[in-house]
Amino acid sequence: MKLAVLLIVISTGISASARSQSVTLNERNLSLKRIFSLIEKQTGYSFWYDVNLLKEARKVDIHVDNASLPEVMELSLKGQPFHYSIVDNVIVVSRNVAGSTGTAPLRVEVSGKVTDENGAPLPGVSIQVKGTKLGVSTDAGGNFSLSVPDNSSRTLIFSFIGMVTQEVPLNGNTKLKIVLKAAIEQKQEVVVIGYGSVKKKNVTGAVSSVKTAELNTAASTNVVQALAGRAAGVSAIQSSGQPGAGVNLQIRSNPSFASPGALYVVDGVIINDNAAEPSSDTRYGSSGVDRSPLNFINPNDIESIDFLKDASATSIYGARAGAGVVLITTKQGKGDKPHIEYSGSYAFQDIIRFYDILNTKEYMEQRNKIGLEQWMLSNKIAPYGSTDPATVTPYIPKYTQTQIDTTALLPSAIDAITRKGYTKQHNISLSGASNKTRYYVSGNYLDQQGVLEHSAFTRYNGRISLDQGVGENIKVGVNVIASGSNAINANVGTQANEYSGMVLSAFYYPANMPLKDAAGNYLINPDYQNSPNPLSFLDITDYTKSSRLLTSGYAEWTVIPGLKAKMNYSYDQSSGKRYAYLPKTFLYGARAGGQASINENNSVSKISEFTINYNKSFGEKHNIQALAGHSYQVSDWDGLGLYNDRFPTDNFLFNNIGYGTAPRPGVSSYRNPTRIWKSYFGRVIYDFADKYILTASIRRDGASNFAPNKKWGTFPGVSAAWIISEENFLKNNLPVISFLKLRAGYGTTGNSNIGGSAFSYYTANTSYVFGGTSLPGVSLSQLSNDNLSWETQRDVNVGLDFQLFNNRVGGSFDYFNRTIVNLLQSVPLASDFPVSSVAGNAGETRSRGWDASLNTKNIVSVTPGGFNWSTTINLSHYYNSWVRRSPDALRSLAKYIAPDGPFNGIYGYISDGIYKGDKAAPASMPGILPGGIVVKDLNGYDDAGNLTGKPDGKISSADQVLLGIDGPRYSFGFNNSFSYKNFDLSIFMYGFIQKKYNSDYASAFSTYAQLGQFGWNVLSIAKDRWSYDNVNAKYPTGLNDPYASYASNSDYWLENASFLRCRDITLGYTFGGKMIAKQNVLSGLRIYANVQNPFIITSYRGIDPELQNYLAYPMSRSYTIGLNARF
Repeated sequence: MKLAVLLIVISTGISASARSQSVTLNERNLSLKRIFSLIEKQTGYSFWYDVNLLKEARKVDIHVDNASLPEVMELSLKGQPFHYSIVDNVIVVSRNVAGSTGTAPLRVEVSGKVTDENGAPLPGVSIQVKGTKLGVSTDAGGNFSLSVPDNSSRTLIFSFIGMVTQEVPLNGNTKLKIVLKAAIEQKQEVVVIGYGSVKKKNVTGAVSSVKTAELNTAASTNVVQALAGRAAGVSAIQSSGQPGAGVNLQIRSNPSFASPGALYVVDGVIINDNAAEPSSDTRYGSSGVDRSPLNFINPNDIESIDFLKDASATSIYGARAGAGVVLITTKQGKGDKPHIEYSGSYAFQDIIRFYDILNTKEYMEQRNKIGLEQWMLSNKIAPYGSTDPATVTPYIPKYTQTQIDTTALLPSAIDAITRKGYTKQHNISLSGASNKTRYYVSGNYLDQQGVLEHSAFTRYNGRISLDQGVGENIKVGVNVIASGSNAINANVGTQANEYSGMVLSAFYYPANMPLKDAAGNYLINPDYQNSPNPLSFLDITDYTKSSRLLTSGYAEWTVIPGLKAKMNYSYDQSSGKRYAYLPKTFLYGARAGGQASINENNSVSKISEFTINYNKSFGEKHNIQALAGHSYQVSDWDGLGLYNDRFPTDNFLFNNIGYGTAPRPGVSSYRNPTRIWKSYFGRVIYDFADKYILTASIRRDGASNFAPNKKWGTFPGVSAAWIISEENFLKNNLPVISFLKLRAGYGTTGNSNIGGSAFSYYTANTSYVFGGTSLPGVSLSQLSNDNLSWETQRDVNVGLDFQLFNNRVGGSFDYFNRTIVNLLQSVPLASDFPVSSVAGNAGETRSRGWDASLNTKNIVSVTPGGFNWSTTINLSHYYNSWVRRSPDALRSLAKYIAPDGPFNGIYGYISDGIYKGDKAAPASMPGILPGGIVVKDLNGYDDAGNLTGKPDGKISSADQVLLGIDGPRYSFGFNNSFSYKNFDLSIFMYGFIQKKYNSDYASAFSTYAQLGQFGWNVLSIAKDRWSYDNVNAKYPTGLNDPYASYASNSDYWLENASFLRCRDITLGYTFGGKMIAKQNVLSGLRIYANVQNPFIITSYRGIDPELQNYLAYPMSRSYTIGLNARF
């Protein structure tokens, strides 16, 4: 009651003060905005109102002389849907609510300060009176003042980006102190680190994380394809556009001959990625197709991916973590009631780009021209000599000018084997949770048709995850992933080396020849009859059926609070069967009389693990997490192959393989020795005062593929972090720093990726002749090495994590120095040994580099539905070099290669332009043809075979130098995300910098043998090669220059394969609450459109700078539409 009286007195005082002002106005048909402006000039008062509010106002006639301010305001607002109030020198105009009379309601000023949890003031916090449009923002000191009507029943809403929105009932209070808590910010995020998780704030090693919500996987068959450029220190290079193709995922750099690739761990289970797809006994599939080991996982089932990058983080996985660890966490049931989610998408695809080859007329003209040049060279006619053309047999062109003029342009053979592709996906899931039960069930169907004819990939996937509490202290769970796939294999080559097959055949096919004759028979190049007709590849039947089952279960017992014992068991089984048949309509099928093969691979991995976890806090500042565990893994691989040819008919394909009449049908089988891993591991994380964190881990691994005295290896790791932002000297003096952490770590990991090379092996693929008869036999194929041991990797890592300006800017920076000792490699043996080499440990390499990431919230709307813009950037740099080479390698090392040079250096010659024949040939290159590439004479050998360091007047291997590094020096990725109202837009790009590649253009160019002799088509750049009538050409001659082998290994053909690729553009719309609220079925709906690989910026002249092989399966561009619905 006293407060109400006080408010009335204050209100009356304010009104009395206002009436002491006088206003004179004599206006007709004037807008309220103009009237308010005149009042401001006469009284000195200011107005506060929403400009959109006055759009509802009608114009006013007003005539007053020395009237009080309230009288003028009442006349101005008479009949208008507004009322006003006066606080200090501010007139607040608001819309009427029900029952409003237009006179000033009872109002009171509420003021206060808003800070974060550390007491730092928060400027720019939005404060709004709930149910009205009244609001203010805090000033630079976090202070605010707001006039509130009837504050006893009002509620203020405080909101700020990155903070939890608070609603504060006033209940008559006029002085407020508000503390906003951080929302999902860095220190509350959880990171999986192997056999557990920690708050991101407390991570001490080098870890990068990606949430799959940030990825667009609608046009991808596996999640790895979408990871390129997404995380600092992680690269994902797709070596083929084949549907379902694998991706080379690399974490940082691993200069090793036996690098096993990153270790994949799915929900705590190490998955078996050694089950390669089976091969076929055809010319084009002898090594199988390189599929991704993650094809069996539905990308929509993945919640997050964490990358462990340095040995202090990966040492918990010991001997198999040398190339980094990929921890995949799948989605689990949540919420208090069941809900269903559906996502579907359809994408159509086309080839990003392909080579520009000669068309029909150009082909005929260039073939004539290269033939003429060869005739001139053979007869030593100028510029290749001084013979009088009249004294030799005249040149007869391959095609007459009439033939060239009258021949119609034929479609390219490339067009006959390419098409528009598509990818369609359907995903559905059911999930939920209760007090003791959590469940998630999902299904996925994917169908991808490739951009090359006769290529496709179809996958069916299902997953069940169930967690169940039993009593008060026991929890059990099971996770099952089942997948089946069918792949139609385009016969483009073998695995990653897609260097033959239909693409090569179509590339080289004569441009003036139709693919079929009038009777519909396939035509063969008459000048090179070993090349199949490109269209005939589509008659090959070649497909693969694969299945995979990953089952894991656990039981967890809470012994006492903080102490848990857990038992895990997993069973990972995969199988693949490949069926292939080359019919008689195909060149090599005809030569074999029809050729059939069936090949099967199987693998099984079983893992049993037991762990004990202990978490305890002591006092207010001491926290400890301890882990101890044991792991036992058994893996088996086996396979079977059948082969036959000489079939009376093609009708049976491979379905009756015994029907073939080959003299000796092929039957093969193999079984690799059972691989056993036995491991003990432990980790301790100690946290003092939420500022100082120490992590120590160790793993001891035993592997069956080493000799008895070399089976065991020990791999420790230690790291520490100091959260500097928790120190008072920083809290109190640098409020701009929200979070700052310094990290440092050292650790070791191992590598045993050398199969069973410690033991001797014999092969049965040997024939011996006795009495003129060839009989099967066996021979030694591999020699044992009892001293073969672990390859060991040692990492030093220093890192910094930071958040600035109330988490508006954040990121991390890591520097690392990695040394690999006792490299696993083949060591050559003397020539009198029955085998040429033996597996051994020799050499030492080093990798140094850094990776960095930056996240910024560039524009943040303070009101819901406003415009927002955020950016993420990552950049990485590595350099690999030799520290010590093996004695055998040093003995055979070329003199021009430095013993401590780069691990993956490219060596060759320095070019010096094209010799035009208008002056004497270089002294070091006597006999060079006009149009040949000149290479520089830089060095020579003395009599002892050592480099002299000066030119010797001739071109030899001594003139080779380091031209570049095979691989990028820098890799980067950046993403921009925008949102406005219900729309969202993201644009993601990534690329490589300073990537060199020794191009295959030298062989795909235009030599006489290719174009003139064999009649192969060539690149259209052949039109600008050097010739007698084009001496200023960009490209060298197509004739066989005696120095061509030097030139082809020179920097003239060295490609700059750096690139910037726009990987993904996605525009989405999320339907608002009103539409959703009108029905009881949907609880959320989003539609989107996406384009993948819309463009690439590069000077590389091949198909794609990531593919490198110039005749690989081309990459595609995808246009996708899709929707996500929640029920």
